Order: sequence, then C-alpha cells, then structure tokens
Amino acid sequence: MQLRDTFAEFHANKTRHYIDKTMASGEDIFSVMQACILLSWYFYQEGRWVEVWIFAAFQTRVSIPLRLNYPGTFSTHGNSSPGAYLAPPKDLRDLESRRRSWWMTILFDRIASVGGWIHAVDERDIGTELPLRNIDFESEVQLPSNPQDLATPELYTTHPPQYTDSFILLIKAVMLFGKVTDFNVRGSLRAPTAPSKNQNPFHLDGFAALDKLVSHDFSENLPPLFKNLHGVPDVPEGGVLDTDLYMVHLIPHAATITLHNPYLDFTDPNCVSTSRCVNSARFILGAYYTLSATSLDITRLHPFVTICWYLAAVVQVQLCKYFIEIGDSDRESTVWGEINVLRFAMLAYGQRSPIGTRQERLLQGLMREIVRMTAQKQPLEVGLPLYPFSSSTLWRKGDGQNGSSATSEDGSAIPLPVSPPFEEQQPTPPSVPSHTHTRHSSTTGWSPGENGTSF
Repeated sequence: MQLRDTFAEFHANKTRHYIDKTMASGEDIFSVMQACILLSWYFYQEGRWVEVWIFAAFQTRVSIPLRLNYPGTFSTHGNSSPGAYLAPPKDLRDLESRRRSWWMTILFDRIASVGGWIHAVDERDIGTELPLRNIDFESEVQLPSNPQDLATPELYTTHPPQYTDSFILLIKAVMLFGKVTDFNVRGSLRAPTAPSKNQNPFHLDGFAALDKLVSHDFSENLPPLFKNLHGVPDVPEGGVLDTDLYMVHLIPHAATITLHNPYLDFTDPNCVSTSRCVNSARFILGAYYTLSATSLDITRLHPFVTICWYLAAVVQVQLCKYFIEIGDSDRESTVWGEINVLRFAMLAYGQRSPIGTRQERLLQGLMREIVRMTAQKQPLEVGLPLYPFSSSTLWRKGDGQNGSSATSEDGSAIPLPVSPPFEEQQPTPPSVPSHTHTRHSSTTGWSPGENGTSF
C-alpha cells in the first residue's frame, strides 16, 4: 500500500492556501501562477484528476492577461484589449523565467488533455519562443532568444544545436502529442459516427501527414546526441538518468497509439493502424525492460510515464483478446506476461506516486472481458516473475511487507510476487523479476493465421 507523503501534503496545503489568499487581489500574480504550476504537478502525480483539470485551466487563464503567450512574453497592444499586466522583463533571467513558466503551463495543459479533452489554449495562439537550454539559463549566458516557436517550419524535425536540450525536445514531444489530441477531438466533434476499424483513417484529411510526423519523422530526426533511447545503456552504476530524454523517446509512441487505436483490426494482416500500435506498444515495453535491467529507480521518472505504460497495455489487452478468440494459447500466455509487466510497473511507480496505482486499477477495468474469456488459470500471475532486474538496492529488507522474501545475490531481501485478486482495491507491492526468465515477444510474428506476415 502506498504511504502518504505528509511532508508533501503539508507544503501542498500551504501552497493552496497562498493561492486562495492572493488570487482575488491579483497581488504577486506571477508568483501565484508559479506556485500553481508546482501544485498542479503535485496533484497530477497524486492522480487527483478533478484538481488537475481545474488547476490546468487556472494556470492558462492567468497566463493570458499576463501576455506570456506573446513573443518576448510582453506586449502593449492587442486589438483594443487592456495592456499587459506585467511590466517588460527587466533582464534575461526574468525573461527566461517567464518563458519557462509559460511552457510548463502549456505542457501541463497538453498532458492533462490526453484523454481526449479540448486544450485550454490553441497552439495558433501561442507566439512565445521556445526557451533556452537549461545550461544557458542557469549560467545566465547572454544569448539571443530561441529562433524557434510553434509557427517555425519543420519545428519537429529541425533542432538547432545551440538551442536544443532534452527539456526543449520534451516540449516538442508533448506538443506533438497535443496535435494528436486536437486531431481526434476535432475529428469526432462533428462526425456522424465514431471512428471504426472498418474505415481507412488515411482517407481522413490531415491524417497521413500527422501519422508520418508522429510515428516516424520526429524520432528519426532527433539530433545524434539525443538519438539513444534515454541513454540507459550508457549510464554507469550510480549515474543519473535524463528523465526528460527518456520521455522524449516514449511520447511519440504513446501519441501513435492514441492516433491509431480506434482503427485497430487484428483480423487484417495489412492494417497499418494495427502495425503502428503493436510496434509502439513493443517500443514502450522494451524501454521499460531496458530501464529495469539497471539499478535506476523507475519511480523517479516523470509521472506521465504511467500514461505511456497504460496506453501500451491497452494495445496488449486487445491483442490478448484476439489470441483468445483464435485459440492461440501460447501467444496469449506471452501477452499476459507482458500485460502483467506493465501492470507491475504501474504498481511499482505507485509506491511513490498514487497515479501509478490509479492507472493500474483503470487498466484492470479494461481487462475484465479477457479475464472472463481466458482459459488461463491465474492470468494475472502469468509470466511472473519476469526479466533480468538488477536494481536490488531498491528492494531492501522490509520493503516487501505484504509478501514473502527471498535473498538476492548481494544478501538483501527481495519480496516475492503476491498477485492481488482481480477486484481488490488495494494492490500489493510490485514483484521483482527474477534473473532466469527469458523474454519472448508476443508481437513478433503477429498475424491472424499461423504463418501470416509479421510486423
């Protein structure tokens, strides 16, 4: 069971009190907005969705009269509307602080809307330049503003070296996901029927170009320095993971699944949407395997990673249902193992942030049908324990309160897996995969028949 972080709760309550006290008067409004940004991310990792949505809206509505959406974060004109509430930035640090506050607000709006909600600010109304690199901001180097903004041609495929780091790429990746959200929301707004696997989405206006950008062009055009998937193979023991870069590689695949999921058709070996979703789910799963094979702590990842795991699991659940329907018990068993890997990743994350356990419960709701359909005796335990895992330092004696423990190679105790009943409300702590299991991919050689075409 995830323990409440009373220290975080105390400061979150203090921050909320500060916001409530000052918002009516408009006093220190920019500081209030920054406090709101911090509080919003706290609510997000706590999985408090109503507050997430309310505070996402509050941030954006406060930012607009501050004119943070204008180039240089300042303007004195605007179609007879009142002038900017804030004075011009007094120095480079002030300017860059405003830019970063604005972009954190927009990132939060996009992330809060991935479930298919309209964004609070249309990207056409954003004129703010992308920020400078972190190293330049922290050193206060005098540099010209970033030449790129959302109106820049080839923004998602061209990355000037002097204005590119993992945080700036993260902004681009999240905004790319936002394009998918916009496409889905606007496409269904006036459509007479819901999207269907019986239609070819590439006939929809703008779909092919967006698919190309999301599923191929963005990732393929990352600068060489950032090409490696989050750098995990290059991180020595005790090294620091670039969590922004990790997400840069995952988000396009989560966006691809979101774009193509309505058109999945496992009975059609030539269905491009199925290929896209399966390959993206495989990538997200593989990224987790790579990270779990190190001593790095997955709970330090951005909380949005749980949404990426969830989206990959949604594809796997549909694939599992297909294997059940055609009677392929071997591949069904393998995909059950992969679903459980993602479930337990969410539960592991949930030991620090409740968003993990909340997403796992949401996933179990989607799994009810395949749990009823399967002939597997204990489907939620299939494939566990799983895959090499070297982060024994994360699982010291006493961590496995709800399970028995074994001794690892270094003598520390490792909790053995204890799978909760399907409907249980309080999930048990995640298991640690063993060092002996061999990974098989359910998606390798996927086809509706025995000898179909693989993706």
